[in-house]
Amino acid sequence: MRTPSVLSVILASTIVLQAAAAGASPPEEDDDASIGTRPAQVAPPAPESAAEAGSRSRGDDEMEPMADSRLIIAGDPPSDWAVLHAGFRPHLRIFGGLATFAVAHARVERFYGGFSFSAIRNDAGTHVGVLQLAIGRNLANDYYGAAQIALAENRARNFYGLGQLSLAYNRTLDMVGLFQIGAYNRAKTAVGLLQLGGYNRTDESFSGALQIGAFNHARSDFSGIAQLGLLNAQDDLFDDAGIDGQRFAGVAQLGVANTAGAFRGAVQAGVASFSGDFAGGIQLGALAAGAREFRGLAQVGAVVLAEESYGAQIGAGAISTEEHHGVQLGAAVNWAASVSGAQIGLVNVAEEVNGVQVGLFNHTERLRGLQIGLVNHAEDGVLQWTALLNMGFDEGGYEYSHYAARRAD
Repeated sequence: MRTPSVLSVILASTIVLQAAAAGASPPEEDDDASIGTRPAQVAPPAPESAAEAGSRSRGDDEMEPMADSRLIIAGDPPSDWAVLHAGFRPHLRIFGGLATFAVAHARVERFYGGFSFSAIRNDAGTHVGVLQLAIGRNLANDYYGAAQIALAENRARNFYGLGQLSLAYNRTLDMVGLFQIGAYNRAKTAVGLLQLGGYNRTDESFSGALQIGAFNHARSDFSGIAQLGLLNAQDDLFDDAGIDGQRFAGVAQLGVANTAGAFRGAVQAGVASFSGDFAGGIQLGALAAGAREFRGLAQVGAVVLAEESYGAQIGAGAISTEEHHGVQLGAAVNWAASVSGAQIGLVNVAEEVNGVQVGLFNHTERLRGLQIGLVNHAEDGVLQWTALLNMGFDEGGYEYSHYAARRAD
């Protein structure tokens, strides 16, 4: 028996990936505060005039002067400016030049230049340049440039550039760039080409091409080409809510297990695939494919399941717990509360049929169409029990639906 072992591997892998992701993440309430580095310093307020001082002494002393947040070009002492700067732990307010080098920890409030390098930690309030390099950690409040490259960690509150590259952890709130590549990649909003790593996550939106990794998780909207991984998820894991306005919009989810609240695409394919609201092409699950509401070409798998389905259901067993419009092709069993179309399989069961049942055994309470099989049962058919052929008609315009009455109750 191979099936239990396969299921065990899938379940264990999913648990390990989720545990690893949860362990790597800081507490949710501290997430935003932990991004980047402290804001860049601002120039002290200009000396006040005698008139201003007199005015403040007449009752305005409770008002604090507003910090000047404008970009400072010449407000710092000349000693803060250098073409090259090196040290064990330099701290500069404004740097303009080629590069800074630090043995341990480089801190620049505003960096304008080629690149900044530190063996351990590299901080920039605002970095405008080509590269930020560190063996340990790169942190920036606002990054404008090519890339942050580190062995351990890259963090930027706002990132605009080519990408973040590390062996371990990349994190940003708002990212506009080509890539995040690392073991763990996370962004609040990401606009770019690629997230590539073990665990890829966006909290509000992903707008780009690909998420490729062991676990790809777009917790809200995904707009792109595909999610490719062992576990691919849009919205919460295996949540069938199908929240309006939050959706997967792309070509495909391809992995061992796939889940989406609302799927809008061509293919969702894996060992198991689930959607709250599926509208697209094909939903494929080697073991199971399921949706709360399915609207597409076909659900295909060993077992296919939907509450309401519009299209074809193809598998060993096909189930629609409410309405099915189309064809059910269950090699063993087809079951639906209401069928408008056809059921074709060994055993076909429905509360009401508007169409055709073809199989060895066919059963319905209300038949408006044909039953073709070895044994046919229709409570309101021409005959309740027949062999080979049975049929049911509307007589005298009187309609009574067991299924509709059950739903009304």
